Amino acid sequence: MAKILSSKDPETLKIASDILKNGGTVVFPTETVYGVGVLLDDDNAIKHIYEIKGRNFDKPLLIHISKMAHVFDLSRYVSDKVSDLMKTFWPGPLSIVLEASCAVPRSAISYGYTVGFRMPSSKFFRDLSALVGPIAATSANLSGQKDPLTCTDAYNYLKDSVDLYVDDGPVEKGLPSTVIDMTVNPPKILRIGAISVEEIEKVIGNVNS
Repeated sequence: MAKILSSKDPETLKIASDILKNGGTVVFPTETVYGVGVLLDDDNAIKHIYEIKGRNFDKPLLIHISKMAHVFDLSRYVSDKVSDLMKTFWPGPLSIVLEASCAVPRSAISYGYTVGFRMPSSKFFRDLSALVGPIAATSANLSGQKDPLTCTDAYNYLKDSVDLYVDDGPVEKGLPSTVIDMTVNPPKILRIGAISVEEIEKVIGNVNS
């Protein structure tokens, strides 16, 4: 049976990190929606997320990170524009698609070469990722259903198919992250979310949307 623990409990962070290190799944807060994640280097755990969500395997999970250094390790090239986006909007609700390096598991790569990165501003998530490293994650709902804005929403979707729910109260924004593909020129907005096209263009110039 899944545990539901408060993010404010000092023991929750260790419990969540132990579960992830042992191949488990954790629902955690971000500033946009509740996410469900596993360790990036655990292929079996990644497959489990697809199974519990009913998600198509051609839709890769986002790599959620706590420090920008992970992007340089897990992507082939970081341009000046990508650096500007990271410095401006991270931590925050922007997901950046880049070419994946050979260090990224195939289960996290789209069409063989791209991968998305996200650095949530949630303190609990960043503390968790700092302990365990990059986390492969997506929204804690069933595919095609509304985004989970509370821990209760997430539990109502996923029930006991995950090991732990971390309750941090209602999310701050209630919109998913904006997703931008930086492997094309000009960059292309794949999903409009909490950050607008106008905000992005102020930083890197023209984008397609």
